Amino acid sequence: MATRELSREFAADHRRMTRGLYDLRAALERDDVVAAAEIAKELDRIAGSHTEFEEKVLYPALVEPLGEDFVKRLYSEHEEGQAAVRSLLDLGSEGLSEADKERILEQVDTAIKHALSCGTLLSRVSGLTSDKAQDMLAALREARERGRRWTELGPR
Repeated sequence: MATRELSREFAADHRRMTRGLYDLRAALERDDVVAAAEIAKELDRIAGSHTEFEEKVLYPALVEPLGEDFVKRLYSEHEEGQAAVRSLLDLGSEGLSEADKERILEQVDTAIKHALSCGTLLSRVSGLTSDKAQDMLAALREARERGRRWTELGPR
């Protein structure tokens, strides 16, 4: 039961984040910087607790089955998405240059690919017993209760 519940909640988070990232990309493509900044604000809120869970609980459990280099890449992908959100939250009245927009779009694309592929990583945790799943579910819920924003998370 705990394994199924963890998988369901984890996947639901990923769907929300992926949808937000696609919305962010669309706003940037139509040069709607105001909408992009609002979407970034929402992504900052919804992705923070989930990212905290992944980086502190899930990713360390993936080093053994998937390797340190793979896990380092996951952290790096988080940093790219976080940088895109931070850039949009820090926008001044001058808006975005074309170069900034292209850089942020690349970062958002990395975050989209990450969100799409990362949603299945729970199945790769070796020995995901019901007790381990219950502990991970509790950690995910505790991270949500803390409610940290994505941009509040420091480097690992």
